[in-house]
Amino acid sequence: MIILKNGTIFNGEDTPPFIGNIYIENDRIVRINDGAGVGDGDAEILDCTGLCIAPGFIDAHSHNDFFAAQDNNLKYFEPFIRQGVTSMVCGNCGFSAAGYLENGPYNHEIGGGLFTNKGRDFSSFDKWQKLIPEKSPVNILSLVGHGTVRISLNSMAGSELDNDQLRKMEEIIDKALSEGAAGVSLGLMYEPGQFAPLQELEMVAGIVKKHNKVLSFHSRAMSKVSTSYTPPVGGRAHGLRAIDEVIKIAKKTGVKTQLSHLIFVGEKSWSYVDEALSLLENAKKDDVDIMFDMYAMDFGASIITVVLPIWYLSLTKEKRGGFFVKLRLAIETAVTKKLLGFGFNDIMISNTKGMMPQIEGRRISELAGEWNMSELQAYLKVVDETDAKADVLMYKYANPAIIEKLRLHPLSLYMTDAWVNEQGVQNFAVYYNFPKFISLAMRSGTPVQQAINKMSGATAERYNISDRGFIKEGKKADITVFNSDKLNFTEGRGESPLGIEYVLINGRIVLKHGEIQSCVKDAGEFIKV
Repeated sequence: MIILKNGTIFNGEDTPPFIGNIYIENDRIVRINDGAGVGDGDAEILDCTGLCIAPGFIDAHSHNDFFAAQDNNLKYFEPFIRQGVTSMVCGNCGFSAAGYLENGPYNHEIGGGLFTNKGRDFSSFDKWQKLIPEKSPVNILSLVGHGTVRISLNSMAGSELDNDQLRKMEEIIDKALSEGAAGVSLGLMYEPGQFAPLQELEMVAGIVKKHNKVLSFHSRAMSKVSTSYTPPVGGRAHGLRAIDEVIKIAKKTGVKTQLSHLIFVGEKSWSYVDEALSLLENAKKDDVDIMFDMYAMDFGASIITVVLPIWYLSLTKEKRGGFFVKLRLAIETAVTKKLLGFGFNDIMISNTKGMMPQIEGRRISELAGEWNMSELQAYLKVVDETDAKADVLMYKYANPAIIEKLRLHPLSLYMTDAWVNEQGVQNFAVYYNFPKFISLAMRSGTPVQQAINKMSGATAERYNISDRGFIKEGKKADITVFNSDKLNFTEGRGESPLGIEYVLINGRIVLKHGEIQSCVKDAGEFIKV
């Protein structure tokens, strides 16, 4: 038995904490009391006097499924554990590690250039999930990526699927959902999801609705103007059009909808934050089951091609070099930058997959000056020389006031959208995103229990996780213990926070006084929904 003694318990609900003891046997919480009747016996006692006890944090939007079944994978998960994360909702933005056409001719493209299975076959969702208890340090819950399925059937191509391919897509998704996948994710800003017609998207939504699971949307645009639309400027703000599209599909199909990483790229996009939230609030009033997730950062990670227009991406490399193609791209880019309040100085190269390591950590604007060329030329040079596989950090996604508004919104959940790169500059959300949410609550005087609810109980309920997210008798013993007086981190630095004292995953103490324990390597489980 493990006893957490005399801690301030936040039970995962949006209710005030209380002082008490938590008794754990094997992997479950068996008893909670107000401090009476605690005997030392043979139990391992963790003195939590003056410490806060919370449910293990659930990362509502992760991509770590691509690392979960790998050997020797602790390096991908350790920074998350050190910030209190015990479970991750994976398979987002249209890309999942598992659940696609077996022996598909394009399976080597799975991951869309951002991730990779390193040649391993995870086409069977069922077989993949059975590897998780042997391999993963944290608990894994996974969506099936629509883009992953589409790649296996039709590559990254922009062509529409024929009837046989659509039927096969339906079979693959239906099977994975029957085997325990938590839902499906769409990546409407990425290849190949951006090419899917409305009829295909509604078909996918219908399958998810049948299983009563979640359909998550990386929407088509997250800024005032965007290359996802033709023309790329003018009319209603593109970020609002993209939310309109999500709500339209949700209303028509009745599917449980999660809007991924609600952000507002570029200073000119910040003017419609309230309107975007009103769209979601009104949809909720109209009985649309919709929420959104967000991080505590003003930047985010993506692939370098995310800002390129669909018409350009659909061209062959040879045609991209044409004079009029270059001219059109230059004109559209210049206009978009001006109308967006976002430029190449806001794009940092974070990872070039070993192809151009000397430019990692550098802004496109810096490289343009060094190479004596325009910013657009420098950007396309990086695209070409990294075979469009470079990762980037993109800034001006929000400002402190927007982050504050979103984190307090009743429809928001908390997440990182971060992963550990093999090399290069890391996304700082890897290290301190969740402690930052707690710190923001404490500094602003808003209830800490509300912040903890959004990173535990509310996320568990959203994704139909029945036995985690709350500190209650009978629940799994996923627990994070922190010292609110010592909770601290340094912005913009790749360092784990201070103040996270203990982390328990399935009843195992995997972090103790800031030290990772050897039992962590296979502490996680697959959360089947």
